[in-house]
Amino acid sequence: MRASSLALVAGIAVASCNGTTGDQLVTFPAYASGAAGASQPFTAGAYTVQLTSAKMRLGALYFDEAPPGTGFDGPVCIASGVYAAQVPGPVEVDLLSTQPQEFAVLGNGSADTAQSWQIWLTDGDVNEVNSAHVVDLEGVATAGDGTRYSFGAVVTINDNRLPAVSDPSQPGQSPICKQRIVQIGGLELTFSQGGTLQVTVDPRRWFDLGVDFSQLPLVTDDACIDGDPDVPTTFADYAMSPESPPPASQTCGGSGQPCCASGAACLGALSCTSNVCGPTYCIPNSSFATGTGASAGVALFSGIQTAGPAAYAVRYSGTQ
Repeated sequence: MRASSLALVAGIAVASCNGTTGDQLVTFPAYASGAAGASQPFTAGAYTVQLTSAKMRLGALYFDEAPPGTGFDGPVCIASGVYAAQVPGPVEVDLLSTQPQEFAVLGNGSADTAQSWQIWLTDGDVNEVNSAHVVDLEGVATAGDGTRYSFGAVVTINDNRLPAVSDPSQPGQSPICKQRIVQIGGLELTFSQGGTLQVTVDPRRWFDLGVDFSQLPLVTDDACIDGDPDVPTTFADYAMSPESPPPASQTCGGSGQPCCASGAACLGALSCTSNVCGPTYCIPNSSFATGTGASAGVALFSGIQTAGPAAYAVRYSGTQ
């Protein structure tokens, strides 16, 4: 059975909990946050990278009593096992903060144990066009010779991430929902009434597959603007204000601020574009771009999809 919306999936999950386990039903608050140290410099291949802004939209969470892969390897996106719990609503997370940020809805499920879980990267129907940015990043990568590359990234998931159909007679074998659901195993999480769910995301692990920052396109390049035709992007989308407000004396030169009058200057490695300071380069918002920086778009999205427990951690506090 394929779900046409998050609401329908939520109903399926609740029905699974009520109709198959018979265990105590539970409700719980759910929170998400960034990992400790995510704002500090880290090594990514030949570069030292420091993220200055990082945001992610988690559309929903689902916890399966079966290991990952069960019923997910075919052309469907709903695992055939029993869902122990769900958080069927979103949260926008500042990944450079360890302050817990609460999901829009309470979680619910049964007093059972989950062996895998799914993060749904959506802003509505998992099978239709989505308009939200799943990820927004800004940072600076420093090469071994000291050259600095300020970069930005916008990640959306529409046809810009949809794999090519290998068999024209089976166009539904790779639906877009597959690209929007991150499956994670290695879990043994038992839910109980009175507990709290906490999800932690570490964006540093998305760069483990390697990005050659010296090959990124300029933020004004078509590769930065046209990655996803369903979600128009401009250079200004990459100029994110810092999580910590600048001092009152800084009125220009920072990301998202006007360029300073003296030589249209911006701070650090930022560049001035149409009198707005922001990253000089972008990671293309596509898995199918060609030319300069094309592989970076693939590497970042693959990192988001496959980083697993290294990037995504979850715990349940138990009864209070």
